[in-house]
Amino acid sequence: TKFEKELSQGDAMVIQVNGQEEMRVVKMRLSNTSCGISSAFSANLSSPTPFSVIRKPRDERREAHMQKEKSIVSQKEAEERAQGTFAGNNQFVFRERTEHGSYRIQKVELDQTLSRGELLSMRSKKTSDKYC
Repeated sequence: TKFEKELSQGDAMVIQVNGQEEMRVVKMRLSNTSCGISSAFSANLSSPTPFSVIRKPRDERREAHMQKEKSIVSQKEAEERAQGTFAGNNQFVFRERTEHGSYRIQKVELDQTLSRGELLSMRSKKTSDKYC
């Protein structure tokens, strides 16, 4: 069996048991050879048994909503990662060398909003900033 590719949660599995068709809903897919179903079949299935699958109906509105939410979250995460230590357009952040040879981060609030390019230009004029 290839349950991992053939089944998903909510699909219906139809199997012939003692000459009668029985249908069970897949509750969980555990592996390629094991899945959890809504209730047991009327007889034990000890040998491989052919089955057919009826797919769960898709909720396209819900899927579109979930996709939109996922894209918003990933965009926010990307923006947070992009800004990092030097975040903010009205805050000038630079590194200053200490007397012991290490660096400390200095933050200066600005009266105006500057672009990231302008902030980089200001940082590059600070000779002690090791990132410029």
